[in-house]
Amino acid sequence: MFSSVRVVGAGLIGTSIALALKSRGKQVEIIDIQPAAQLLAVDLVKGEQISQPDLILIAVPVDVTEEVVLQQISSNPNSLVCDLSSVKSDLQLKVMQLSGNTKNFISLHPMAGRELSGAEGARADLFDGRAWIAIENPEADERAKGIVSELIKICSGTAYWMSATEHDQVVANLSHLPQILSSALAAQLNSISEENLHTAGQGLRDVTRLAKSDAHLWTKILLNNNQSISVALLRFIADLSKLEKDLSSKNERNIKSFLQSGIKGKNRIPGKHGAKDRDYSFLPIVIDDKPGQLAWIFNECAQVNVNVEDLSIEHSPGQETGLITLALSQTDCQKLSLHLIEQGFKVHPAKYR
Repeated sequence: MFSSVRVVGAGLIGTSIALALKSRGKQVEIIDIQPAAQLLAVDLVKGEQISQPDLILIAVPVDVTEEVVLQQISSNPNSLVCDLSSVKSDLQLKVMQLSGNTKNFISLHPMAGRELSGAEGARADLFDGRAWIAIENPEADERAKGIVSELIKICSGTAYWMSATEHDQVVANLSHLPQILSSALAAQLNSISEENLHTAGQGLRDVTRLAKSDAHLWTKILLNNNQSISVALLRFIADLSKLEKDLSSKNERNIKSFLQSGIKGKNRIPGKHGAKDRDYSFLPIVIDDKPGQLAWIFNECAQVNVNVEDLSIEHSPGQETGLITLALSQTDCQKLSLHLIEQGFKVHPAKYR
């Protein structure tokens, strides 16, 4: 459907997409107004110069996206132009008002990222299994939609079509609010002594991971989606205020309800291939620290025809045993558990979600 791509913006997202496309044999040009950023991205991607690309991807800061989109549409009337901005607001409306080539514009947002910024953090597999929000454009032709579908497929993602307004409301809750909360919690650590911070556990590191994100970039994002974010923030502040009152009055039932609501929400986050994570069963198996144990388990999985969705391994150097936990459907878990016990494995009771 397309063979050549120009990526405008050599940051994390633009360079990662360029790497994914290059790995699938596409011609890729990557440009940036910052010479150093462009040079690094070109070296990573092995970029080339393209005069008339089939597809142009705009991966620039949100406050200059409109300007760059209009410039690329005007200069390349036969190319499909897609922005990758995390805030859509009235971008499509502006393109319709200021450009006579609306059929060659589709707005996209890949729901992926890292706390690292720039081309140095880019990965070709950054979008594996990730959602891509595509903004509905009734004027886009089938060729344009086909190119978008191929792009998302190459990046191993899944397309979800919605309006610009719905997009901004969704990302306010699923992306922008988590960034705010991570930053807010990390900011509280500035009043804690360095000595006491040495006692921090992994949970704090997990929750504050996003706080390392680029402050300049996120300031622009938050300001451009301020209305949707304000709604989400007010709802969250109300929940925290209620929790504070329940703590003061030692209302055990309400506090437990608050925590259980969090468990319910967490379990609703989709897992592999869009399946619900809560549908998995987790089977713990203690294995000896010697070669071939993991391969043996997977051979037994093949013998009884069960599908392992995910796994984790807990083992420290010098430890004589390790714990492998397999994630499977409840039916497969029960079947595999009985089979492994018959084979002499040290299988422990499964945990269900």
